[in-house]
Amino acid sequence: MKVKTIFILVFTVAILSLFSSFLLADQGTTSAVFLKLEQGVRPIGMGGAYTAAADDVNSVMWNPAGLARVPDIQITFMHTIWFASIFYDYLAACYPAGEIGTFGIGLVYVNSGPITSWDNVGNQGASFTASDLGINLAYGTKINKELSLGATIKLFNETIASSGAFGFAIDLGGLYKLPVKDFTLGVDVENLGPNFGFGEAFMLPIMAKVGVSYTGVKNLLLDLDYIQPIETRGILAVGMEYWYKDVVCLRMGYQYQGEIDPDNLFTDVASPGIMAGFVAGAGVKLDIYEIDYAFRQYGVLDSTHRIGLTLKFK
Repeated sequence: MKVKTIFILVFTVAILSLFSSFLLADQGTTSAVFLKLEQGVRPIGMGGAYTAAADDVNSVMWNPAGLARVPDIQITFMHTIWFASIFYDYLAACYPAGEIGTFGIGLVYVNSGPITSWDNVGNQGASFTASDLGINLAYGTKINKELSLGATIKLFNETIASSGAFGFAIDLGGLYKLPVKDFTLGVDVENLGPNFGFGEAFMLPIMAKVGVSYTGVKNLLLDLDYIQPIETRGILAVGMEYWYKDVVCLRMGYQYQGEIDPDNLFTDVASPGIMAGFVAGAGVKLDIYEIDYAFRQYGVLDSTHRIGLTLKFK
């Protein structure tokens, strides 16, 4: 119990530090922007509304407190087909260790693909690449029947051509079963850490999330999140997941960031501002295997696809 008490105190101090960061932060550019990329096909398919719904291996990246709700060993992999030639991959695993809590690890790799270099007078030079590698170590535990807390330590390295930089950050999360039946409250703060950069350092993309999930209808999960990045306006995300006979799953979600931009510069694209927040996904279970897919529309930036495989060892 003493260990859990210390964990609560550390969590509280970190939350207070977060509010101080928001008060002192200038609005503008942040560093290590790959930390903003969403990981895990299931939560992405729900529109990123996953703070209070976290209950599987993806909790490593979304809300580490959700690891306390994972009943078995799980492994997940995701491949993302991003814009242009950019791609990124995600691998995570978790291990429930009884009353001690649940441990998790996640790996994220982002690659820009070939980038053409140019000299000062416009002559084309050799190609180079930029990449990001992140290692995430997570832990979640139940404080009591209603409350779970968790933390993720992030270690990451960014490389551009022959230059590299190393940084670290921490995520903190909590889940609380509300007195209202079938409702859960979730909170998560991400990317708390020192400034990062090549030469000149900038603040990390700190983000705070608050969400509520509802599981009162059989096989249906609903979640509503408010997401506040440190340098931009807040995001309202809503998502759902429905399982048919625990075999086939449908997911859908939407993110709204304060306004719908008609974007008159792109008259040949139908309502890019409206479609840019839409996400849809599906999943199929085959014994211990779950195959997932998510599609997200980015308006004038076109669409992206994510494919994932999850193993749940019973």
